[in-house]
Amino acid sequence: MERIVLQVDDATGRAYQNFSPDAKREFNQILSLFLKEVINDSEPDNDEAIFYKVCRKAEKNVLVQKLSTLMRNEE
Repeated sequence: MERIVLQVDDATGRAYQNFSPDAKREFNQILSLFLKEVINDSEPDNDEAIFYKVCRKAEKNVLVQKLSTLMRNEE
């Protein structure tokens, strides 16, 4: 995995730094999905479709992670 640095305003940076490790991990996954979709999108003007596609993928990933956690806890 490649690491990148994003420059954001002060309030956004402070809010991110206050996230829990789990929240940061989820946020980073969502942001990574979003960037991947924007970079690979053949129709760059279709921002709303990209946003909804990323949201669906993020929801699916979160559900898979939650199910995985539940399954591990039951073992």
